[in-house]
Amino acid sequence: MEVIDAPVDAIRGLEYCGAPCSPSELIADADWATMRHARDTVPNSWLQSEILCSSTYDGSMSHLVAKGQERTQLARIFATICRARLKNPQSLLATYQISEDDVDEVALQKICQVVTDLGFYGAAVSGLLGAAATSHTKSYHVLFDIGNPFTKFLDKGCFATHTWDIVSLLGAYDHMLPRDCRHGILQWREAILIYCCSGTLPCDIWLPKSQSLLVFGTKGIECHHHERLAKSKAERLLRFAEQEGGESGYDLLWEDVIRFFLKTGNPRYSHEALELLKEFSEGSLTDSSG
Repeated sequence: MEVIDAPVDAIRGLEYCGAPCSPSELIADADWATMRHARDTVPNSWLQSEILCSSTYDGSMSHLVAKGQERTQLARIFATICRARLKNPQSLLATYQISEDDVDEVALQKICQVVTDLGFYGAAVSGLLGAAATSHTKSYHVLFDIGNPFTKFLDKGCFATHTWDIVSLLGAYDHMLPRDCRHGILQWREAILIYCCSGTLPCDIWLPKSQSLLVFGTKGIECHHHERLAKSKAERLLRFAEQEGGESGYDLLWEDVIRFFLKTGNPRYSHEALELLKEFSEGSLTDSSG
């Protein structure tokens, strides 16, 4: 009954979601909440094996929050933030085909893919880099890519969302699954259960120079290796982040661009984005970005 009576709206008003992922007064050590910290952190000596996993559209959480806000001109705002705070903003915008002419729904979908690829996929890679510094922990990189058939705000079956990855693993809604995703879900579940017993997956462990990614899709399992991964938007984004800020580039891009964009959707902080739009008019942006 205490859970049922919890002040849900008041909790949502705190907008705690995502706060532990960024330096703040909630974290005693500011460096702890950074992806740079993860890159330098070696797993405990007793950890024999680990999975670092994300979904192809983990940014669906940010998508849902933004859908409830009244902000408009999303592509223009995001592009302005990029041009004001990045050395080569056009590279990022071009990678995700973000244009200031995009209608808000299309822009939001693209921007939340950037959120996914840096804040979740990039965070997983950061942890993998830390683990690669030792030989006592075998690390696997996993990507869940089975579209959510129950989503209300996105096209059904097209976006692999969080927490659909967990719900599908536990199996409570198997009787409601569309036929075209049952095979993939069963393979996803079986692989994780086998891993829990054996500590192994049907793919090579992740190493910096020979990267591998185990992808779970509707048709089953695929293991992607370095050559294929290098062409993906997510990997291109990570390389771009390092070009912008070296080993701290993931955090620079997350804090200065992505987190700032998400935060200023809240009316309490919207003036910060409006001031940026005013300061960086189209003319000055063109001049500053070359």
